[in-house]
Parts: sequence; structure tokens; C-alpha cells
Amino acid sequence: MNNKPTFEKTFEAESINTLDLQNFTGNLELIAHDDNTIKVEIYASVRSIFTFFIYSDPLLEFDHDTHDLRFEQSGDTFSIYAKPRYFNVFNWFNFQSTSFRIYIPHRLNSQTKTFGGDVSLKGIGGNHFFETWGGKILAQSTKGNLKGKTMGGKIELISCQGDIDVSTMGGNIYVANNQANIRLDTKGGNLLVQNHKGSINGSSWGGKIEAFGVEGSFECHTLGGNIRLNDIHGNIGVSTKGGNISADIQSPSQYAWFDTSGGNIKISMPLNQPMNLDVSGSRIQVPPLADFKGLMTNDIIHGTILGGGPTVSVKTLGGKIKIRENNQPFEPIRPTDSSFKDGSTKPNINLEKKPVENTQSTFSTPSNHFEMVDSPKPFSLKPPYDLGFSIIFCLLVGYGITSIAYFTLEILGKWQIDFSAIQPDMVLLTTAAGFSATLACYIFLTFIEPKIPLDEVKFLPLMGCAFASSEILQWSILRTNVWAYSVPMAIYFYMALPAFISWAFLYYWFQHRNINRKISEKEYQLLNLEKLKSKAQLDALEAKINPHFLYNALNSIAGLIHEQPNQAEEMTIQLSKLFRYTTGRTEESFHSLFDELEIIRAYLSIEEVRFGHRLSYAINCDESLFSQQIPRFLLQPLVENAIKHGISKIAENGVIEINIKQANDLLTIQIHDNGPSFSETLGGGFGLRSVKEKLKLLYGNKASLELKNNPKIIEIVIMNR
Repeated sequence: MNNKPTFEKTFEAESINTLDLQNFTGNLELIAHDDNTIKVEIYASVRSIFTFFIYSDPLLEFDHDTHDLRFEQSGDTFSIYAKPRYFNVFNWFNFQSTSFRIYIPHRLNSQTKTFGGDVSLKGIGGNHFFETWGGKILAQSTKGNLKGKTMGGKIELISCQGDIDVSTMGGNIYVANNQANIRLDTKGGNLLVQNHKGSINGSSWGGKIEAFGVEGSFECHTLGGNIRLNDIHGNIGVSTKGGNISADIQSPSQYAWFDTSGGNIKISMPLNQPMNLDVSGSRIQVPPLADFKGLMTNDIIHGTILGGGPTVSVKTLGGKIKIRENNQPFEPIRPTDSSFKDGSTKPNINLEKKPVENTQSTFSTPSNHFEMVDSPKPFSLKPPYDLGFSIIFCLLVGYGITSIAYFTLEILGKWQIDFSAIQPDMVLLTTAAGFSATLACYIFLTFIEPKIPLDEVKFLPLMGCAFASSEILQWSILRTNVWAYSVPMAIYFYMALPAFISWAFLYYWFQHRNINRKISEKEYQLLNLEKLKSKAQLDALEAKINPHFLYNALNSIAGLIHEQPNQAEEMTIQLSKLFRYTTGRTEESFHSLFDELEIIRAYLSIEEVRFGHRLSYAINCDESLFSQQIPRFLLQPLVENAIKHGISKIAENGVIEINIKQANDLLTIQIHDNGPSFSETLGGGFGLRSVKEKLKLLYGNKASLELKNNPKIIEIVIMNR
């Protein structure tokens, strides 16, 4: 790289909003600076046909006779245009590369295009569109919206913010240390994401996908590569048409789905949290699940854990699935791409005078070959069917086919076969055929069937298994008995009989499996409908609580505005703080005890302004309980009742005390006020009814609410979920 550019010029950028840069070949680099100017540096070099384009010679001066170079301003757009003059004889024998390094203000937008170089964006803001036909793309420390594509080079996004949409026809994509919403697309390269905050939406036509340390939505698919995820926080959706999936889920938000058409899936996730499970594959390995309700077989799991929560869907057409508790996280894979040879996170696009190299590096990572750990050993597997039933089924089918064939031939009399010679051995031969078919089905369904995605072609390898097992169990019988009587028709019949029996059993197995899946899907749909019904009821309860409280609070503020404006202002601030919790709510029905107590503190701060010296409160809760999950807005209506029916009835020195403790598996919450005692005929207003209904919906008989006098206490007891 030259220390001195071939050409440089500075332009005022006071009235400029957009930079439009069009270049024929050469690298483009945009760097933000603090000056309100556009500083253009041009690095030009030339390669000659007489040296076979091997050597690149820098130009000391820019030749305007052989190349167009224009700077124009139209409105708020500043344009830079550079391309060779095609009719100049010099360009017929020489190849000039013109690279730009341009310093622009942070606020400037840009549109850049080059047909043969790299594009680099560093520290810029604004909105930027960029395109190159053969080079790579680097964006580093940007804070604007980016959209770009390259026809074959790799893409690197480092420490960027904003919305980003980039694509490449075949290169790798590397994303690290960003806080952005990013869409990635490569037609054949790999995707590697590290330390990302925000949403990721990516696709590849055949490359592998790896992500480590992501906070936000992650949705990617590849047509054939493997997928590996580690330390993902948020919604997840990944699919591959033929590769394996390995994932470590830390905290699924609303959903996590994994789908492959033929590979294996290994998932590590917290199995002690509420969730909905929808799992299907040829063989499923899963540890014991706490409070599981639903359908669970060797190849299907449909149901809920601990009452249900985020939906986790894991599906493979022909592979195995292993699910484990995530107490053994996978080791992250660190890239050693050629752009990061020094271990730094600051790739540098080269502006040296050399031809564009359209090579692609691959992420230097360990092999992506995925194997199921602790996989079962041969002949120690539990059969995918009842073994005793299968033996009886195969024997009955074998005797049925033999009887039909025997009596049909006897009645028709077309083949003169002396069955009397083999009648003593027919029972033994038919029994051996039944056991041969059973062995063939066992071997096929255990080891071969999971690897074949299409049901239509599974009968062919099964026939091979049947003939092989027939050779093992019947060879000596056929050789010493049937052949001795020279009855070739019987030989062929009993050689083929195991295949007919195994085909019948496989057809029955397919039908039985499909019926089980339909039943499980119906049960799962019913579970989802029940969950949606409960969710709708909870939403309705919460929607009634919030407006009820808002009405009281606004009335209080209205009464204070004229007489005590400072207190009205304080009350308004606390009200906005309280409603930040409600307007920013998620779809979850639970949150931490710490969040619930923050809501209570904000509410009591509002009422403290309203009642003045008439109200004081205390909240006693050990910090070790702050992470406990309880229903949203469980305590607020009870505290509101304590204010309305307790503190408001006494003239002074009103006290509200909240005590929370845990003993063994029981969480006890007590709300005390020194107002009038509960009436014996108290039926309960909306606040009490709403809390009782919420506890019943979410816990059933595992939670209770009780009113006590002497002292006056509302007590909630919850058995830990």
C-alpha cells in the first residue's frame, strides 16, 4: 500500500446528504471522521499485458486521458464516477485499478458500487447501500442501516449497530460483537455468528451454520449443512435439509424449533422449566421429565412440562434425537479466518495495487461431523415394537400364506407336486420362516429404517434382510429335507416366504405408527387449545385490574394538582414507572418475584403520596427468593384491597407489611394491614376473585389463598413448580 495516494482532494459537505460512488474496478473504503468535509484519496495502479498482468505498478499521477474521473453535486447528492475510456488504445493492453479511500461525516448516507474490488465501511452512520461483483465486504463499528451484496466474496460484520441486510453468492459470512437486526444470505458459504445482540435471519444453500453467544431472535436455514448453536438466549428457529443439528439452549423465550430432513439432532436445554414439547424422530433419547403430561413413545413426544410454557419443537424425518439437561455446555468454536491472522477483531481491506483475488477462505473450525454420544450398542436396543406380539403376528401370517398356497395348488391341480414328501417338514419350515421374518424386521427397523426418509423404498432393503435371515435360519433345513425330495417349487416358496411375512408386518407397523401420530397430534392440539383458553382468561383478568387501578390513581392525581402540585407530580412519575411494567409486558404469565415487588413498591409509593403520614409500608423478603417465578400482578390487587378496605378506614398510622418466606417446597406470602378486620360474611370483591381464579388456572390444587384475622392477614401458599 502506498504511503501517498495517487490523487487526493477535499470537498465541503455542508449541503451534502448522500455520497454516490460508482467505480469500475478497485477497492472502496468509507471511513467516518469528525470534519464536515469529504476527503477523497485515490490509489491507482496498472497491470500490463506485456508482463502477463503479473506485476502491479503504482501510478504517480492519475491519467485523465485513459480514465474518466468526475466529481459532481446535484442537490444534496455528491457523486464520484470512475471508469476507463474503452476506446483508448492504452486500455486495450493495460488494466488499471482505481481504489478509493474516502473520509465522510458520520451523518452522511452513501451508495457505492464496484465491479471488481472490496468494500469496507468503518465507523460510519446513516443509511448505506453497497455492491461489488467479486470482492469481499467489511463493515466495522457502523451505526447506520446497511444493505449490500457481493457476487462471490465473503462478508464480515464487526461491532455494528442498526439494521443490516447483506448477501453473497458463495462466500462465507462472519458476524461478531454486533448490536443489530441482521439478515444474511449466502448461496453456498458458511455462516458464523458470535457475541450478537439483536435478531439474526440467515440462509445458506449448503454451508454450515454456527452461532455462539446470541441474545435475541435467531432464525436460519441451510439446504445441506450442519448447524451448531451454543449459548442462545431468545427465540430460535433453525432447519437443514440433510445435516445434523447440535444446540445448547439457555433460556427459550417463546419458541425454539429445530428441523432436519435426515440428520441427527442433539439438544441441551433446561428441562426443569415449564415448556411445551413437540418431538418426533426415528429414535428419541430423553431423561426423565418433571411433571410431564402428554404422549411419549420411542419416536414421538407431545406434551407439557410443569404445566407448559415456551414451545420447543424438534423434528427429523430419519435421524435420531437426543435431549439432555444443559449442565454440560458445549465448548465454543473460535474462528481463525485468514482475515484475523493476528487474532485481532479489526480486519483490514488491502488497497495495494494488485488484481482482485476471488478466493474464498473457510472458517478454520473443528470438523462438523456429528455423532450421537452414548448411542445404543447393536443388539442391545429395545425393539420399536412388542417382540412377543411380532413373533405371533409373523407366525400367523406365515401359516396363513402357507395354507392358502397349499390348498390353492391342491384344488387347481396344475402343478403335480407330491406334497406328501414334505408334509412332515412344512410346520418346521413355516415356523422357521416366521422367525426369519421377525429377525429381519428387528434388524431393519432398528438399524436401517431410520436412515431411509421415504417409506415407499423401505420395502426393498427389508427384502434383503428377509433373504439374509432366511439363509441363516432355513439353509440347513432346506438343504437336508426339501432338496432331498427334489421339490424346487417348495424351495422357492419357502425362500420367499419370510419376505412376504416381513412386508405384511412392515405395512402393519406403518399403519400403527401413523395412527399413533394422528392421536398424539389431536391430543397436542387439545393441550394447546386448553393453554390458549387459560391464557385468554389470564389476559382478561389482568386487563380488568389495570384500568381499575388507573381510575383510582388518576382521581387521586386530579385531587392533588391544585392544592399539592409537587405531590401530584411525584405521583405521576410513580404512575408512569408502574405502567412501564404493564405496557412492556411479554406474553408470559410468570415473572420473577423481584419484578412483582417492584410493581408493589411503585404502587405503594403512589398511595404514600396520596395518604401522606397516614400510610407507611414495609416489604420483608430474602434476596435469595427474588428469582422465584410467580404469576404476573398476583399481589397488586391484594395490596390495593388492603388500601381500599383497610388503610382508608382509619384516620392515621396505617401500616401495610408484606412478608415472604420459603420453607421446604412451600412459598408463603403474607399481606398484613392494621385496618378493620375481615367480615365473616366477606364474599370477596373483584381483586380477591381475580387472584383466586389466577391461582386456580395456573396451579390447580397446588396453591391456596386464605383470609385471617387477629392479626389481619391475607396469606398465599404456593407449592414450588
